[in-house]
Amino acid sequence: MRALMLTGVLSVLATGCSFTTAAGLDQCETSADCGGDQVCTRGVCLPQPTGCGTLHGSTDPNAIQMGALVPLHTSTEENASIDESDEQALNAVLLALEEVNQRGISGKQIALHFCDTGNNAERTKKQAEWLVDNKKVAAVLTAGSSQTLAAAAVTVPRGVLTMSYSATSPELTSLPDTSGGPVGLVWRTSASDAIQGSVIADLLRSDSRLGAPAKVGILYVDDPYGQGLFNIISERLNTGPTRVAHRGYAYPRRGDVRSALEQLDMTYDPDLTVLMGFADDATTILKEASTRTNLKRESGHRWFFSDSVKDKALLEDTVAAGQAQGFYGTAPAQGTGQAFNTFSSRFSDKYKKNPAEYSYTSNAYDAMYLMALSAAYAQGTANAVTGAKMAEGLTKVSSGTSDTNTQLTNSNFTYLSAELAAGRSVNVDGTSGPLDFNAAGEASAPVELWQVQDQSFVTITNVQPPQ
Repeated sequence: MRALMLTGVLSVLATGCSFTTAAGLDQCETSADCGGDQVCTRGVCLPQPTGCGTLHGSTDPNAIQMGALVPLHTSTEENASIDESDEQALNAVLLALEEVNQRGISGKQIALHFCDTGNNAERTKKQAEWLVDNKKVAAVLTAGSSQTLAAAAVTVPRGVLTMSYSATSPELTSLPDTSGGPVGLVWRTSASDAIQGSVIADLLRSDSRLGAPAKVGILYVDDPYGQGLFNIISERLNTGPTRVAHRGYAYPRRGDVRSALEQLDMTYDPDLTVLMGFADDATTILKEASTRTNLKRESGHRWFFSDSVKDKALLEDTVAAGQAQGFYGTAPAQGTGQAFNTFSSRFSDKYKKNPAEYSYTSNAYDAMYLMALSAAYAQGTANAVTGAKMAEGLTKVSSGTSDTNTQLTNSNFTYLSAELAAGRSVNVDGTSGPLDFNAAGEASAPVELWQVQDQSFVTITNVQPPQ
């Protein structure tokens, strides 16, 4: 009977029409009335959102409930490929979760409800609603600017903390996220693209390795990430004593790139093009560029890549890898202290991958640890883990009085969580570097300059943020 009823309801929902459940046929008042991982929607038990359902960590119903919204696949299509960069970022999160749960938070562990966003903002929003309303999470971990903004539209009004490891859009800096409280609810362990964009512009103007280009093309994905980074680079190239001629061209995410490349090739013919996009789009662009008179490397054209291009998937295509050989890019710098060394060793041992070959592994690891530390603060000071108390706790990780920072390693977690649970402040150095958060919930950080060498991304140097 239930199966027949749900079939009819789902067919109505699929058409986008509204409906009213017939009198006497209500299945539920809340999701607690539904079995398994179903959701009570207008009196009917419906399945959980697509992409959700995996639980990592503790299965104890008294565990601290958190969520993760990660684009494990490159799109929502049935046969979409794995996004290897975010796959490794998720592995870093799970490594941190395992280490935290081995030690516990005032006798509690963390249950992490995972949803694969498929790199889709609308799906992310629906999944966030499910995590908040049905799983009662206190915090969600997110990836990417568009998806973090979509999640925040749900989490902030409900007082849930959002922590992103790879949302870099400058829009997040001024996002209204206090929800009536004294502390913002949206935080990130990746530096704003205001930093990366400024570094890229300065390198274009003055670094001899880039060949002093007279004309720069900027090819960017048409979303908050690409738009924000383009605006920063363009503004920086238009100011200062040495200005560089440049022109920007947008392309749709996972869409047809030929129009943008046609304009770049035939209308502008740059010496160097800055490519800001994700690995799957970058692969398509480089392959198409190899057929264009003015854009192939054989004609002397050069490329420069942003952080999201740094993904081993790019190098798996021989044409794209050939076009990218020897060219440079930027990404958030990996940490250099004991925290990163410990993380790198454990990650490599567990997953047989080098975390430095992906842009955000250390940021993801730090993000999970910071969520755990902020939960320790909330549990210790309020005996309840809420988004607002967790956000308050995050203001305590870079405000300690000691001149010596504590490395965010697994062996230091017990000490750090105890200090925060007692309401005391600490100074933490993460695997991604010092976690010196400002009032907007973000920290400045150096930027890594990397180069494509054979089948690897090799770190050349770290560039300090411009003043």
